[in-house]
Amino acid sequence: MSPFFNRVIYCPAWTNRHRCARTPKRRTITTAPGLGCFLLACLMLTACSNPERPDKKAEKIGVEVGDIAPDFRVKNLRGGAMTLSEHRGRVVLINFWATWCEPCRTEMPSMEALYRSHLQHDFEILAISIDTDGAPPVRNYVEQFGFTFPALLDDHFQVNDLYRVRVAPTSVLIDRQGRVVARIPGAKDWNSPDMRARIDASIRQTGS
Repeated sequence: MSPFFNRVIYCPAWTNRHRCARTPKRRTITTAPGLGCFLLACLMLTACSNPERPDKKAEKIGVEVGDIAPDFRVKNLRGGAMTLSEHRGRVVLINFWATWCEPCRTEMPSMEALYRSHLQHDFEILAISIDTDGAPPVRNYVEQFGFTFPALLDDHFQVNDLYRVRVAPTSVLIDRQGRVVARIPGAKDWNSPDMRARIDASIRQTGS
């Protein structure tokens, strides 16, 4: 049994602390009627000439559908590293897998077929291994089956925990703007018409 299934995330309880500030005593200002009208006119003119524009709602960074997917940096099999952000503008399928995972072995050939058929379509697959034995077993596995999509190493579960993954395999589909489109647990036939249509729909979408 892999240590992957024994992992537990502890969620700390956050406590909000509020400090109460004493309200200062108000002072009354008396002005002449003419001066008051002049000040009021100035305020109205300023408000009309500089209308307030509502700030654009800040986009939430998270791992649920609709969130901006958090960036990460992981090792590849060539000794370098890869980040999610370097693929911004492309549709990305992140797949969390392991060499000891039988469902992963079942779905990965269909991922390879999908990948090969979309090489020129602004599409990328990032296959993040959660094996804890380093690069050698992952490299042997990839070479044995002839997979050509990028295989990455998350042997300390940093990205796995960041994306709250608890089932292997789990896939996360991210659109061109970096938003999470879907979280898909379990093995899938990625070369099926339904899955290809789902990927193609994300590739065609170019909205901001």
